[in-house]
Amino acid sequence: MTESYSSTPPPAPAAIVLAAGLSSRMGRFKPLLPLGHETVLQRAVGVFQAAGVEQVLVVLGNRAEELEGPVEELGARAVLNPDFEQGMFSSVAAGAAALPPECEAFFVLPVDIPLVRLSTVQRLLAAWNRGGAQVLIPEFQGEPGHPPLISASLAPALVGWQSQGGLRGFLHEHSQARVPVADRFMLLDIDTQEQYREILAQLPDYDLPSPAECLALLKEVRGTEPGLVAHSRAVAKLALALARDLAYQGLETNPRLIAAGGLLHDIAKGQAGHAAAGARLLAQLGFARVAKVVGAHVDLAPPPDELLDEAGLVYLADKLIQGDQISSLDLRFSRGLERHGDEPGARADIQRRWDNALKLQEKLEAALGRSLKEVLAGLDLTSEELSL
Repeated sequence: MTESYSSTPPPAPAAIVLAAGLSSRMGRFKPLLPLGHETVLQRAVGVFQAAGVEQVLVVLGNRAEELEGPVEELGARAVLNPDFEQGMFSSVAAGAAALPPECEAFFVLPVDIPLVRLSTVQRLLAAWNRGGAQVLIPEFQGEPGHPPLISASLAPALVGWQSQGGLRGFLHEHSQARVPVADRFMLLDIDTQEQYREILAQLPDYDLPSPAECLALLKEVRGTEPGLVAHSRAVAKLALALARDLAYQGLETNPRLIAAGGLLHDIAKGQAGHAAAGARLLAQLGFARVAKVVGAHVDLAPPPDELLDEAGLVYLADKLIQGDQISSLDLRFSRGLERHGDEPGARADIQRRWDNALKLQEKLEAALGRSLKEVLAGLDLTSEELSL
């Protein structure tokens, strides 16, 4: 597998947050727009500080006097761009000119792309530590996004850049490398009121990766082998199908949490205690709710008085899928007992998990009013799409 996001950051990275624009298409001053309990500015600055980037420069221009106080309160440094009306690149140049001398690399992030995931910044820093290109560009599903991480050795040339294409044009003149990340938010900016409303609508589930992010995390970031990805898809699809049947009976669950839990339940497969290891990894990435589901997928004791929840559905679906095909609990666990017939401890663990799965099956059948066999008979898991 490829490395995870965690790594020691390079010495003295910096970040330039661009907050000098006119906000003309938005009609409201973007840096101070609320995002949950924070502002757009706080989110944009905070992601770098959380990653250990101590030097964060915020380039100001339009309504600079309104941002000087908030920037100072955040522990960042305000940099004034008197030429901000000439466009965004003038702010990039102003920020690059103000970089501290000890800086070895710097990020550039427009303030209106405020929901970049912490894991993206961490992954870029880890890639920088390994050395190579002068410019690192995060990439999600083949599409480049923000923030690029740029060698500070390029700052003087950037400040003096006079050619066409702005920052993108400048970066194309230098050696680049793409860094795959699992981050749909690095592509989402806030230019209009409609985009702002869309961002706000996604904020409550920010800690739940989308199916596309889960698959990027498995394939591009972790390097998971195709058979295990196919198994994880099948588990997620089956768990979602069971959840939909429960919803018809008035028992609601969170389909996004189920999809993420199903897709990522084996993210640490091959490691000792892979359920706990996967839960730790996902918690580090900011996916705490998913971590709980993944941590319980191997050995879950269902509370007798509670209804089936997301963790229970993923647990049961995982036990019903062999490879990427639907099987049965009896076949799954009897084979396990055959393989570990001479290991008393292992046999006891398998029997306990079998008993727990049967209890969940009983709960499901009682809730649906029909047998699991009848439920599974009508299912087709061949579609590539995950229907949430």
